[in-house]
Amino acid sequence: DSGAFELDERWYGDVRLARYAMPVAPQITQESGARFGDHIELVDYALSSETVQRGDALQVRLDWRTDAPLTTRYKVFLQLLDANGTLAAQRDSEPGGGLALTTTWTPGETVSDAHALLLDVPPGTYTLIVGLYDLDDPNARLPVGDGDYLTLATITVGDG
Repeated sequence: DSGAFELDERWYGDVRLARYAMPVAPQITQESGARFGDHIELVDYALSSETVQRGDALQVRLDWRTDAPLTTRYKVFLQLLDANGTLAAQRDSEPGGGLALTTTWTPGETVSDAHALLLDVPPGTYTLIVGLYDLDDPNARLPVGDGDYLTLATITVGDG
């Protein structure tokens, strides 16, 4: 999970099958500093590209940090919204593909978190957003700024 970008997973009984995208060098790296709730900071993030062909994977690396021990497990959500704000693609998972639970984060250390969105969506322009929510209550999103998600980028999907 630390060297690749998980696309999705499926369970077959007690067996988990996960698909991964091999990493590419990010074309966009952006400092953030956005605070989620009282203690979590998105230090920076990186995107494989802002232009992706239909059917390809958009790779997103999120670098998180906390300034206090966390007692709640949070899931990260990445969503691609169309021009009307309708959900077009989504990926939810605990950080590090489930291997870097927020309750294990050490204050002051950066946690690198890789995600990938398979973009099987019509060609067009989309908005990429990220947020965190309580694992036990998906409606309990952490506040960030004036809302409950952070806009990362505008993504253009081509017909490839």
